[in-house]
Amino acid sequence: MNIGLFISESEKAISNIIDLQSLASDYKNLASVKIFNNLCSSTSIRAVQEEIKTKKLKGLVLAGESPLYYKKIRNGDLLLKTIHEAGINSNMVSFVNLKEQVAMPHRSDPSGATKKAKVLLDVGIEKLRFTHDVDTIGVTPKKSVAIIGTTIGGLFAANRLLERGYKVHFIDNVSLRDLGDYKTQAMPTLAYIKNHPEVTFHTETPTEIYGYAGNFRISLGDYSLRAGALIVAIENDLTYTEALYPLIRIERDDSGFFKPLISDTSTVETSNQGIFVIPYVKDTPLSYIIALSDSASTLADSLLSKKEIEHELFVSEVDEEVCGGCGTCIKTCIFHAAELDPIKKLSSTNIKRCVGCGNCVSACPTGARDQISAPTKYLISAIKILAQYQPSNNIKILYLACEGCGYPSLDYAGKMGVEYPTSVLPLSVRCAGRIDTQLILEAFREGFQGVVICKCKDDHCLNIVGNIDLDRRANLFRAVLKSRGITPERLRIFGVSECEGGSCVGSAVEFLDYLRNIGGKA
Repeated sequence: MNIGLFISESEKAISNIIDLQSLASDYKNLASVKIFNNLCSSTSIRAVQEEIKTKKLKGLVLAGESPLYYKKIRNGDLLLKTIHEAGINSNMVSFVNLKEQVAMPHRSDPSGATKKAKVLLDVGIEKLRFTHDVDTIGVTPKKSVAIIGTTIGGLFAANRLLERGYKVHFIDNVSLRDLGDYKTQAMPTLAYIKNHPEVTFHTETPTEIYGYAGNFRISLGDYSLRAGALIVAIENDLTYTEALYPLIRIERDDSGFFKPLISDTSTVETSNQGIFVIPYVKDTPLSYIIALSDSASTLADSLLSKKEIEHELFVSEVDEEVCGGCGTCIKTCIFHAAELDPIKKLSSTNIKRCVGCGNCVSACPTGARDQISAPTKYLISAIKILAQYQPSNNIKILYLACEGCGYPSLDYAGKMGVEYPTSVLPLSVRCAGRIDTQLILEAFREGFQGVVICKCKDDHCLNIVGNIDLDRRANLFRAVLKSRGITPERLRIFGVSECEGGSCVGSAVEFLDYLRNIGGKA
């Protein structure tokens, strides 16, 4: 397979610390190795596209900025879209974070940073050797939007959508929320909405929401409705937020309110495509609420105006030759995505419900289930590669970080300027629920002195029970570690939010000191 390695200097933020020319020379065996000042510049994007076509690349490693950069920055995904259009499947793109997780935290140790960058690049390349193309399906979007919350923001969003020809479903546990000081200004809009033939009101609390952007199914009591997109506008109702959180799975702040993906450039977008939020901000002027409402309705219209929305199926897959049909995955999956095929009597995946968290993979007793995005064989091989890294203090820990909070917290630590030893070696997993005992045991077998699992705090896991199931599984496993002669305290589990970089790194550094004091070997 022709693999390309494209490295970003990130406007010298990386190249001032890491010897990128030396790194690039180590990968002359690859089909293409290029260093760019900034991978997201228009010149670089054109060069990337041309290199993919010229060298007929089938896999690509992007080394530089955090993978979260491409998701959270407005139009940050342009590079990824260009790569896809050039012929590389999304699952055949691997990311290596050289900026926030190498250059920034190890700026006082350029030699160690370069050495660590090399092993992380090896892991990124290895991922491409074990993954395969992800399938896609096309969804014809429905011209309807469900607005959860009969609030001032919800009303103004509905106004815009109705003007654009959409059907609007209002869902709330009350017929109309108190509009407070804005009642007078909102009265004409409220009258327009209540008299509009394309508006329906539902006071039942949803019991289930699933599907894709363009076609969500919302269960309300004994009936259901379909919507192409959702706009969440419930303001500061924490009780209703708690009830909705397991159903819509979008970000919440430390106070428990729903929040956007990133507040400065994506003010109403969330990590779930097709779900938008009008966030609660205390003492917000009406003009700002209307601006957020207009933004949410405009983005919903932009999405649903497409003839077809393409969805990549990053779901759990089943090896039928290994599956025993025991049903363990069915009992484990909180999203009801694992099913038993009535004819084959084997496990199968409902692609409309599966979120790809990987909890079922860890629970499967035969190893029949696996993740498309990060197969078990890749994770085990990645641990072996990381174990080859030899830090100057001869003590290293495997830092398993979930994509929800663990990985972003490491990014945040780098941005804050927090420095820590190069012996903290990160490995990203989709969710803490994906971390099974096999991976932990493999890490100790390969010579890691300690294992840290950095997960979401309770009630903040976007996969609802991933972090809880991890706790149960890992804590039971401590007895097994003890029976193998491994001190159970060499396994640590930290719950953090995405903005607690100092906390998560500080805990890891304290853990390194602990390991140094008790001796290197397990």
